[in-house]
Amino acid sequence: MIEAFSGDPFLATRAARRALKARGFRAEEVSELGEGMTSEEVAQLAAQSGLFGQVALLLDFDAAFKGQAGVKPRNAVVKALETAPEDTYIVVLDLGATASRQKTYKSLGKHHHHPTPRFDALVHWVRQELTEVGVRFQKEVPQTLADLFGEDLPSIAAEVQKLAALDEDLSGLRVREIANRPAARDAFDFIEATAQGDAKKALGICQSLIAQGEAPPRVLGALTWQYNLVARCVGLQEDRARVDPGLVAQTLKIKPFVAKKALSIAQKLNEGKLKEVLSTILAADMAMKTGKDEVWALESLALSLAGLFSEARAA
Repeated sequence: MIEAFSGDPFLATRAARRALKARGFRAEEVSELGEGMTSEEVAQLAAQSGLFGQVALLLDFDAAFKGQAGVKPRNAVVKALETAPEDTYIVVLDLGATASRQKTYKSLGKHHHHPTPRFDALVHWVRQELTEVGVRFQKEVPQTLADLFGEDLPSIAAEVQKLAALDEDLSGLRVREIANRPAARDAFDFIEATAQGDAKKALGICQSLIAQGEAPPRVLGALTWQYNLVARCVGLQEDRARVDPGLVAQTLKIKPFVAKKALSIAQKLNEGKLKEVLSTILAADMAMKTGKDEVWALESLALSLAGLFSEARAA
């Protein structure tokens, strides 16, 4: 029996190991082959089924076959799989399997593709992860985790396991306290609050970051980096009739989830209003660098940005 897994490195690898476990194989009972794998070795190990009980193999094609030089030996291993005994359980990890290779795996047995969840699919995936381990949570929690960790799926999965150990009905705010992510993650929350013209929420985020021990210049640095992305999105909007998150991600070489966030804010600005926003951020930066109270400068920035976006919405 052959099962192949492709797609996201974390999801595909986890699914492959779960498939082995579901068939009763412990880690020490699985022969794993990666770098240096040969068709002869695969054929020899696969043929041991029946002699030593049921045999399980985990073949990591990504570790074994790289670039053009790996094409011929990989094809030789796939050829060897065609004659593998039916009672040998073989799991193939081929994360970047082409449509042609996916078709081949289906002809040999089963193929499972696990793409990286993005945008709304990411939030849905987080919700499933929470539900599967029995976490009690309020409706905003999946979005909160997606905001905090982006597309870092291993970190989200680890955080979900941590949350599962708590006997609480978790809110978004409680999850933020537990996760304790750095300012680079929370900067978008700050931006979104100001972009909604919500000065109270923006001030609350500032105070939360400071309470977590974040230095105001660090928060401002993260904010500046995020607004640099927003500014470049505004530039794209000026040049093109239609801009979507996929185009932003490709053009700016950033993750799609980050692109969606930046574009949603950029759509509220034109070039003139963007200049006011950037000037306000520059003023806060100058205040911090010239000896002014850093916390006051950050909180003043929150109020000023919220006011600018309120004016833009009213206009």
